[in-house]
Amino acid sequence: MALNFTFAPPSRLVTSFFIAGAFFYFVAAAIFYGVDFLGIHYLDPQAVGFIHVFMLGFMMSVIFGAMYQLISVVLEIPLYSNDLAYTHLVLFLVGILPFIGAFLSPSMFEFLGYGSILLYISFLLYIGNVLLSIRKVPKMEIKAYFITTIHVILFFGVTYGLLASLGLIHGNLEFDTVSLAHTHIVLVLFGFAGGLMSIIATILIPMFMLSHNFDKKITNYVLAGIIAASLSALFGWFTLVQIFIIATILAFAYQMYDMIKKRMRKHLDVYAQDMIISGIFLVLSTLLIPFISNDKVMKIFMVFLILGFVSSFVVGHIYKIVPFLVWNEKFAPLVGKQSVPMLADMVHDKASQIEFNAKIATILFLSIGILADSTSMITIGKALFIINALLVVGNVIYIFKYKG
Repeated sequence: MALNFTFAPPSRLVTSFFIAGAFFYFVAAAIFYGVDFLGIHYLDPQAVGFIHVFMLGFMMSVIFGAMYQLISVVLEIPLYSNDLAYTHLVLFLVGILPFIGAFLSPSMFEFLGYGSILLYISFLLYIGNVLLSIRKVPKMEIKAYFITTIHVILFFGVTYGLLASLGLIHGNLEFDTVSLAHTHIVLVLFGFAGGLMSIIATILIPMFMLSHNFDKKITNYVLAGIIAASLSALFGWFTLVQIFIIATILAFAYQMYDMIKKRMRKHLDVYAQDMIISGIFLVLSTLLIPFISNDKVMKIFMVFLILGFVSSFVVGHIYKIVPFLVWNEKFAPLVGKQSVPMLADMVHDKASQIEFNAKIATILFLSIGILADSTSMITIGKALFIINALLVVGNVIYIFKYKG
């Protein structure tokens, strides 16, 4: 698939989000090491803090960067405002620190409101920038409709998140905070992040793996499932939410399988391995959804979803997108004048392979530790998670410092 980079935003804007994502990935691993994983509930403040560091700090940062890049090259339109995007970045980074700190430290709880409002404003700037950009599309097609829909869902998702935060801060408000939080999770993580990941997958997996003749109609089913699950969450029909989520994810997983199966590039580099593993753990975590009322199942579900799917999917794309951005800025002007490196040369292959193996080992040790109630196995898993995160950060630094 040929992409047009004529309208791409400044690479430093996009790479800033990827750098932030790598930083928060390590912070998430460090926080996780101090969490009593066997004794904690997923709605406990420490767990909520860790989940937001990982999902908001790591995953969302990378998604923002990828979205700013892809909206321009896929829809072939300029971003409405680069300045608005930089403002979004600043408010996002300033807001996330007190927001996360409020969950991790009781002494910082009073700052939850400030962090929530700053984050909410940053999300509004991002959503507005994207939707105003899409207005420039000369002819709306499925990708443009898909992107528009998931950003409307994101608006409702972050609004519910803000209301949940206000409910925690002001206990006298008549908010069902738990219900608000569940709706927030469905809309933001499944409706928006999941939807955007499906878009990224259908664009980048075929491009990086040279996949052809895969079933593109499944994208329509994924969009329909996201809309159905999001509407069900807004109406509080959480049994339907589970059904729609399971059906949608299995459809998306099949599409990933179809794209990978029909690839022409047979060599399984770390990116291909990450995509395969992310698909496997996406299916495994989805199959656990009907049983997550059980505490152990819930924790294994989170391990499979966070480390198995999200980490593999996002890190795999970091290893593809960041080298291109750096190469385009450093080496593209030198083409035809001197020898320039290949994109694959800019990722430390041995370190990325060790990182991948450490991630798989992390998942295994954590899962066995949960089932066996073994603190020692959990501790080993936590240590491996930190090693995994350090190698990701190290590889990102390696890419930026690469001189050919």
